[in-house]
Amino acid sequence: MKKSRRVGILGGGQLAKMLCDSGKKLNCRTIILDPNPDSCGRFSADEHIEAEYNNKESLKKLCEITDVITYEFENVPSEIVDYLKENDGNIPQGKRPLYLSQHRVREKEAVKQIGVKTAKFKGVKNLEELKKAIDEIGYPSILKTCSGGYDGKGQWKLLEEKDLKSINWNENVEYILEEMIRFDKEVSCLVVRGINRDIVSFPIGENIHKNGILNKTIVPARVSKDILEKVEKTSQEIIKKLNIYGPLGIEFFIKENEIYFNEMAPRPHNSAHYTMDACNYSQFDIHLMGILGEKLPEVKLLTKVVMLNIMGEDQEKVKKIKKEHNMNVHIYGKSEWKKNRKMGHINYCGENLEELILKADSF
Repeated sequence: MKKSRRVGILGGGQLAKMLCDSGKKLNCRTIILDPNPDSCGRFSADEHIEAEYNNKESLKKLCEITDVITYEFENVPSEIVDYLKENDGNIPQGKRPLYLSQHRVREKEAVKQIGVKTAKFKGVKNLEELKKAIDEIGYPSILKTCSGGYDGKGQWKLLEEKDLKSINWNENVEYILEEMIRFDKEVSCLVVRGINRDIVSFPIGENIHKNGILNKTIVPARVSKDILEKVEKTSQEIIKKLNIYGPLGIEFFIKENEIYFNEMAPRPHNSAHYTMDACNYSQFDIHLMGILGEKLPEVKLLTKVVMLNIMGEDQEKVKKIKKEHNMNVHIYGKSEWKKNRKMGHINYCGENLEELILKADSF
């Protein structure tokens, strides 16, 4: 058996919890740093350092008791990474993935510069700049905050001029106006680049949203073989050409046999939770192997699968679930069930994809 490795994780949410579960399989001791005493990661971590992310004493302790450090969410302040390195912390992903993914204009400019197609976009700071951007991009378009928005938050659909009145401007916030692509499908690819430069990508998922929040992911995605190959190749080019290590979840729009980059996140991705039950290795397994410098194995899809998110408003449904042999329920253990909050997910596995979709839809 390999010597136990000590892995520190910045963040203690469900992604940290599932990383810690993988850590047990891979003989890793896991330590999470999170200010929330009720963070669900504590259920699986070997140790929970309860502290703010900028607490220098706690960050220094994390450096001293770990062999490698990673992050489970992309809004970790980048200066924390500098402090960890100054104190001999080993954080192989560094701050570049955070720097890019924390700002939508930077992110899109970066992928555009390496030749990846995106929707038209322009950074804006106020209504005057927005109107000029609309003259260039036109309607329909979507205004987003450059930082911090997720699950549909911090976004405004602009279909015509009267929609400008719905925007809640904040003079301290930067925004991005994006062309609204009338896409046929949205797909995502989770790709991992190990510190030994191995690159592995997981099967591509087709994403269905409700109210701006991911509802389910269907694998394999119901798109042509040509599109699947194009998405996988482009995902590997992005992580390689942007010199990113660790995991990268990338979303694309598909329109008329063309792919358009939407966004990326340098962490495990909600749309790849299906890997926990449908692949020979999960995204969390490969994430850890990658940052630990292990040779990355080939990932195989063992069964077709539909991943369904369980939301806070589904609590009563969860109590009545009748488990079946091809149904894997994962509840995160969050302290409070709130509407539009991700509380868990279900992986429906089997060979008939349409039947799996119907089961997920009937939840």
